[in-house]
Amino acid sequence: MATFAISVAVYCYLRFGTENFDKNGFTFIIISTVLLWVIPYGFVLLLPLGILVSLSSPASRNEWEYHKKSRIVSTIIILFVMMSFAFYPVSVPQGPSDWGDPISKENPYASSWPSSEQYTYFYDEAVISLVNVRTPHTYSEFGQASFSVSMAIILGIHEQRMQQSIEVMNNLIPPGFSIDSTSFKLVEVSTEGSYQYGDESYYISRFEIKRDGFETTIGTVLIVAVPNFGGEMSVLSITRSTLFSSDDIFEENIVNQYLNSI
Repeated sequence: MATFAISVAVYCYLRFGTENFDKNGFTFIIISTVLLWVIPYGFVLLLPLGILVSLSSPASRNEWEYHKKSRIVSTIIILFVMMSFAFYPVSVPQGPSDWGDPISKENPYASSWPSSEQYTYFYDEAVISLVNVRTPHTYSEFGQASFSVSMAIILGIHEQRMQQSIEVMNNLIPPGFSIDSTSFKLVEVSTEGSYQYGDESYYISRFEIKRDGFETTIGTVLIVAVPNFGGEMSVLSITRSTLFSSDDIFEENIVNQYLNSI
């Protein structure tokens, strides 16, 4: 739907909003919208690729100079459509039956953009958050997980969502665990970036939870990203207090339960 909207919006602008229809530019845009479903990292890679193609030869540079304004506006239109479709609702998360009913079906700390749905479970002494979220930059599953999770780390999105998990742990874990949900930090733990669950490898990130101003680890977080075609990704976040630490740092039991249920 988004790729069709991009094509129609750009065509209408080039056909009716410019004096000379940029045929080559529109052809490249059509090809690019198809590649959004295939090429790793989506628009993040296609934009510099388009610039390189435009500067690859004297003829291309002359054509870019002639159609510079219309191509810049077309790029803005593409960005606007892609960012707008990030508000489109995602599918409802569904955990395996072994986890029971979710204790929460929303996260008040989550941003309204991009669109997301979060179900939170408490199972095996761990807080499990299952999030379906839009990835506005790409509709391909290739490179979707690594880039999206890395950007979420940089922007502090994981820490925002983690506030709810901290509150759940405060309420459900016996005395011994207590932390202000607004006064903690996530410290990333070095990993190889992926882990083999069953027959497939998935992008992961690991964190330690620490109180602001202290170095003692009071909890651990494992994030497993499950990519999908169509601009939607599933993110499994498993938060565990050190009071109930597990030797299975990659939470194979819980992760495999989820993967086998989808």
